[in-house]
Amino acid sequence: MSGLAITTLLLGACGGDDDAASSTTTTTLALSPATSTTVPATIAPPTTTTTTTIPLVTEGAKLIVANASGINGAAGRMSDALAAVGFSTGPATNSSESQLSTSKVYFDPENPAAEAVANSVRAVLGGGDIQVLELATPAPVETGEVGDASIVVAMGNDVADKSLAELQGLVAPATETTAPETSEPTG
Repeated sequence: MSGLAITTLLLGACGGDDDAASSTTTTTLALSPATSTTVPATIAPPTTTTTTTIPLVTEGAKLIVANASGINGAAGRMSDALAAVGFSTGPATNSSESQLSTSKVYFDPENPAAEAVANSVRAVLGGGDIQVLELATPAPVETGEVGDASIVVAMGNDVADKSLAELQGLVAPATETTAPETSEPTG
């Protein structure tokens, strides 16, 4: 290899054009002691992250919260929390479904606004594995009837007695604290 020496060779990550974090790499080859050639590597376009905010739809459909958790009174508290952020709510009730580990939001397809409101309820409850489903007859509530409501939130253990801020990951979950035990001095 007289006269031809490779002094520096930098290679970028292999694997195709899906490397969004590509950077500029320069390869320098020394062809002879007096001559060198610089070749710029391929430059990937910068990537941009776009966040889309979906508007919260709270009008056009009334909802009821049906307790499908093991926590007494949790449906009433969740109903109050949803009303506080603008949803139209009816009286809380019990679900006819067994205890649910994951909540479900049912909507009446005959109400044109119900599905959008149901999806907003799902978002307010933190989204995740919560499903939005069409409401069947009879409705999954204790009486089978929902009155003038077009949405039933079958509230499971995943959201029972949690604040909306907790469910959306905006605050850490509340923890219970107990007072330290004290002992009476013995005589």
